Amino acid sequence: MLAYVSERAEERKILTGAIPVGHIPKPRVVADYIIKYPEIHSVEDREQYKAVFNDQYLEYKELHREITATLIKFQELDSMMSQLINNRRSPERIIDLVKTYDQKKNDPHFLEKKERCEYLKAKLSHIKMRIHDFDRNFTVKDSNY
Repeated sequence: MLAYVSERAEERKILTGAIPVGHIPKPRVVADYIIKYPEIHSVEDREQYKAVFNDQYLEYKELHREITATLIKFQELDSMMSQLINNRRSPERIIDLVKTYDQKKNDPHFLEKKERCEYLKAKLSHIKMRIHDFDRNFTVKDSNY
């Protein structure tokens, strides 16, 4: 018996039987770190994972600091725009502010950093989970002796 999950929002359930004609399954994207960092089976693997975590955590912290600072600037610009819009006395200032805001928000360098930061956060969370799982299982195994 074949089963598939419909991708249409109104049909989000597991269906059984033949796959409908014309159904094109969506590919599932699996992050590279899921494959690269499977379950830990040895203390040596744990140490390697920990080294990767520590190394990339520094990069993540720096990116996170930069992204947060930029997002705070966006909030400040939002606030300034709403004040100017309510004021209606300086249309040129509003236009300049909107232009600056759009440029910064759509800056490819900023977007790339933001994407990298989100990727590192997910990767580091995955590695941390693997380390915690190993530690928990390793401790349980040790206590059985």
